[in-house]
Amino acid sequence: MSSFQSGVRFLALPNPQQAATLRRWIGCQRHIFNAKVEEDRLFVAQRRMMLREDADAVIRTPLDRLYAQFKDDHLTPWLSDVPSQVLREGTYRWFNTKQRQLKGLAKAPRKRSQRDFNSVMLCSDLFEFTEDGRLILGTAKFPVGRLHFNAHRPFGHPKMITLRESAGRWFVSFSYEQSVDTVENAGKDSQLLREPHELAYELGLLGEKEVAALTLGIDRNVADNCVATSRGDFFLPEAVMLERIARKARGAKRQQKRLARTKKGSANRRKAAARVARKYGYKAEVLRDFAHKTSLALSDSGAKLIVFEDLKIQNMTRRPKAKQDNSGRWLRNGRAAKAGLNRSILSSAWGRIRVMTQYKAARRNVLVGFVRPHHSSQECSLCGHTHPENRHGAAFLCQRCGYAQHADLNAATNIAARGVTLLRSGELETPPKAKKRVAVKRRTNSGSVRPGVSVEHLQDAASGLAPGTPRTML
Repeated sequence: MSSFQSGVRFLALPNPQQAATLRRWIGCQRHIFNAKVEEDRLFVAQRRMMLREDADAVIRTPLDRLYAQFKDDHLTPWLSDVPSQVLREGTYRWFNTKQRQLKGLAKAPRKRSQRDFNSVMLCSDLFEFTEDGRLILGTAKFPVGRLHFNAHRPFGHPKMITLRESAGRWFVSFSYEQSVDTVENAGKDSQLLREPHELAYELGLLGEKEVAALTLGIDRNVADNCVATSRGDFFLPEAVMLERIARKARGAKRQQKRLARTKKGSANRRKAAARVARKYGYKAEVLRDFAHKTSLALSDSGAKLIVFEDLKIQNMTRRPKAKQDNSGRWLRNGRAAKAGLNRSILSSAWGRIRVMTQYKAARRNVLVGFVRPHHSSQECSLCGHTHPENRHGAAFLCQRCGYAQHADLNAATNIAARGVTLLRSGELETPPKAKKRVAVKRRTNSGSVRPGVSVEHLQDAASGLAPGTPRTML
């Protein structure tokens, strides 16, 4: 591997005029996205009606990236006040979402609001990075000017950028091609970055004790948002940060009460909502910073194998099912307590730490593996005895051999041992299956993808049906 994609996010500092222009661009791109959603729903509804009349009919609905039909001097004059590339990227975002639906990776595209569509995607026609690192936005007809941003690290020139407004602050993010030679802490011995299966093969050639010395087990808990390693290191947010998060959470509740008393659609309501967002935004930034620092420390620990528990976070944070007795009366299901646990899990940055560790470790030729989490905190790392009575809170005391240790440290040691065992047996799960993605060919015009291609044709191809196979329902 000689190069890979690297992503960055920088704080942008637009002036009031630039911020107003960017908000206009966001609104127009969102309008095109929602218009394509409505158009697609109309085509689907028409197809349903026609299939009711003739179930064997072969009906094709268009799948394109056209947007000219949404521009009108009387109905939508504001769409002519932004560059056409902004509108084109709105259709691209819809088309990409639609492709994911047809591949079975996501649900159908839905209409977005200002709350969940607060970014604008710009192609290279609308921005330029100068040699001294300045970012120039706009075109000759629609100039925006130089956008100041805080580049806290070196970066390469991208082909596309995204500008996002979050809690009153602006961010510019993009990805770019990065060669191995420019990667920090990588290639120290002039070696190329290797794939996970290559790293697993190289570690498998070592003895069990050698692999164990190069392995780092990671245990994550929810009680104090702590990450423990098998080497006795503990990572947790600073106490002052946790105190500030708690204080801002109390302030957010007060602001939410004020928000509830404001009139919908008023300027005061927008200001109150922005204050609430800033309160919660602080917590998000603290957890992001904690995840970055923790993942960097784990990647630079000198270990060649980092082992995580394969926690199903999405399953762990599901709501409890409702319970009924034989008479149909609703019973208590611990919903309130489960909500508190879910909130703590989602606030612990478990998934973010894992993802960040994966890509940072990959740049350093460090293998990341995953093992089953069952009974890792109840098993004795010394004698292997497993029993619920072994653990009491943060203390671990084996009921068989009397081994005493911090519960998280004992669990991390078990995780490391499981990783070594699976590695030597060839069954270690290296980074889980990558997220399925849809590759969409970029186009510089607003034409359709290709003539004659329909949603049904792609659905047939994805499901293995022959083209034109009758279907009685969508």
